[in-house]
Amino acid sequence: MKRTILLAATAAGMVLSATTAQAEKWDMPMAYAATNFHSEMGVVFADKVRDYTGGKIDITVHAGGSLFKGGEIKRAVQTGQAPIGERFMSAHANEAPLLGWYNLPFIATTYEENNKLWEAAQDKVNAQLDSLNLVAL
Repeated sequence: MKRTILLAATAAGMVLSATTAQAEKWDMPMAYAATNFHSEMGVVFADKVRDYTGGKIDITVHAGGSLFKGGEIKRAVQTGQAPIGERFMSAHANEAPLLGWYNLPFIATTYEENNKLWEAAQDKVNAQLDSLNLVAL
């Protein structure tokens, strides 16, 4: 059974993953340049996953849209073309409006306020993601 996972860090973007029992080497497409904060944090994420799994999951970050362009990443993950990928959740608000939950202007202007907003929105956002076969981590 394939399960698609979404990891969201509001301003930092999101990571999507289709997990399989045999997956050990994963390619992670990212839309931004390697020197962009999002891609740099993607590398940190990949390193942590490698460390925490004792090397059982090894993620290679492909920055700059080199594997899939930004608008293609979510679909690539959903169709199994990529096991994991990073993308802003709000980039898909046209498909699922609730995914733009953190892009509402002036609602949360600090990390603390954003955390409170996520606590309030989490159940509804997760339900929306579940309907897309995605999960927020």
